[in-house]
Amino acid sequence: MARRPEVVTQPDVVKGDGRGAKWRGSLDADIIIANAPDPVFVSDLEGKILQANDAVSQLLGFRQDEVLEQSLSRFISPRKRGNSPRRCARCRAGVMRNVVLNPRSASGEVIPASLNASALRDPNGKAIGAIGILRDMRELDKPAPTPRA
Repeated sequence: MARRPEVVTQPDVVKGDGRGAKWRGSLDADIIIANAPDPVFVSDLEGKILQANDAVSQLLGFRQDEVLEQSLSRFISPRKRGNSPRRCARCRAGVMRNVVLNPRSASGEVIPASLNASALRDPNGKAIGAIGILRDMRELDKPAPTPRA
């Protein structure tokens, strides 16, 4: 089951990471991930899913407990060899954009999807995992609504 986000009670606290970047204490990553409209997941360097929002479960048709702690490769198979969030976390730039994937739903349906992913780094810049956002490409195949006269 997904962790419940904690609300930080000090909204005016601003923290720095020593490299000039700053963030507000009230902007908790768990809250952002949980409320994102698109399927968002976080994995470790080995590709194990550590966190996934409800949109991931809705897209794939798996319960939260069936997604967490599983390997990304169980759900996501990139069209091109080597394009995976796990590889993204280890690559130098640490960013992947619009990689076309074919995740399988719980019913076995292949879902055309694109992935944008980025390496997650510790304060020293070392890659510790990846965060990915999936987009269901089936929505793009739907015809646009006809305007009413």
